[in-house]
Amino acid sequence: MKVIIISVFIFASVSADQCRPRNYYWRPFNGSIPNDAFLAGTDLNGKKNYVAKIIPLDSYSWTVPELIKEDWAYIDFSWCCGGSSPLIRVDKAIEILCTENQASLQWQEVEKHADELKPRCCLVEGGIGATKGHIYIPYIGRVVQKGHNFIGRTYTDRSYKGLHIMNGTVSRQILKDYEVLTYHCDDNEVSLRNGEPESKSS
Repeated sequence: MKVIIISVFIFASVSADQCRPRNYYWRPFNGSIPNDAFLAGTDLNGKKNYVAKIIPLDSYSWTVPELIKEDWAYIDFSWCCGGSSPLIRVDKAIEILCTENQASLQWQEVEKHADELKPRCCLVEGGIGATKGHIYIPYIGRVVQKGHNFIGRTYTDRSYKGLHIMNGTVSRQILKDYEVLTYHCDDNEVSLRNGEPESKSS
C-alpha cells in the first residue's frame, strides 16, 4: 500500500512540474510596453495588442488578465455582463505578459471550455482569486471579431463558463469558439504518447 501511495505522489509531482511557468513572466507597466512583451495580436488598424494583468480594486480584488494596446494608459473593467456590474477604471498595479521566446506561447482553439486542452497543453495563468474558501486561477483567452482581438479570462472550473472580455466599457461573455494561451503542448503530447499504449491500426 505504501508503495502505491508513494508512486501516486511522485506521478502527481512530475505532472505538476510539467506546467510550472517557465516560458513567461510579468513586468510592471510604467506607461510603455516592454520590449519583451508577448505580442498577442494586431488589429486591422495596425494596433498591437498585449496581455495585461490587473487588480480590480473592489470587493473581490482578484488578479485577472485583460487586453492592453500599445497606446493605452488605463484599462476599463467590469466583472459580468452587459454593464450589470460597476465599471472600474484601472490605471495602477498593471503588469504586462512577457517572454524571451514569442514562439514558446501559442493560441489553441477550444469549442466551449478551457479544460478541453488538458492534459495536452499547459495553460498560461493570468492571475488568482478566491471565494468561499476555493482558489480560482483565471487563464488567458482570446477571440477575434471583425478584425479586432479581445482578450480576457477563462477558467477550467466549468461553473465559470466561457471567456469573459471587455468590449469598450461593456463586459461580455463568449460561450464558444475562442482560443486559450498555452505552452509546452508538444512536450505534453509526447508524454501522453509515451505513457499510453499505441492504438492498433485498423
